[in-house]
Amino acid sequence: MLLTAVALGTALPLTVFKKDTAWKGSDVLDEVPLIDSHNDLPWNLYGRESNRLGNFELDSNLKLNDNWQIDSSHTDLPRLRLGKLAGQFWVAYVSCTHNYKDAVERTIEQIDVIKRLVSKHPNDLMYVTEADQIMEAFNQKKIASMIEVEGGHSIDSRLSVLRLYYELGVRCMTVTHSCNTPW
Repeated sequence: MLLTAVALGTALPLTVFKKDTAWKGSDVLDEVPLIDSHNDLPWNLYGRESNRLGNFELDSNLKLNDNWQIDSSHTDLPRLRLGKLAGQFWVAYVSCTHNYKDAVERTIEQIDVIKRLVSKHPNDLMYVTEADQIMEAFNQKKIASMIEVEGGHSIDSRLSVLRLYYELGVRCMTVTHSCNTPW
């Protein structure tokens, strides 16, 4: 423990310890990007707006929008900014009712709504597919936006679909959510 204290003491700048300097833990987020690895907003866009973005205003306080008074969504640009979020994995999720049926088609629709959401807010969001683009977005004060597929059922047991998702910009896939896959 003493070794840790000495290492931290020598690594931290002395200005942190000045009494006249206000410092809070969230200050580190001004220099180090915070990445949220899972956001279900696209699923809520499907359920609340049928994936139509015309009347959906991510840049407004959705707590004031009657249609968005739901426990499963706490996302809007004002709150993302307040939390100093630098990167977001937007989730392309489809329920298990689509397993062995049209999960691929529905997942592609969710990927599409994510890309359209990011395109609608070019001053705040930046679509990224590479790690160095996260820092580029961070330096531009934009939220790096990445795509995650939730649930292996979304590839319909076909690696070719997984490869196509990669071509569409997906950079993460969870193996399962709540339904089984034969593989």
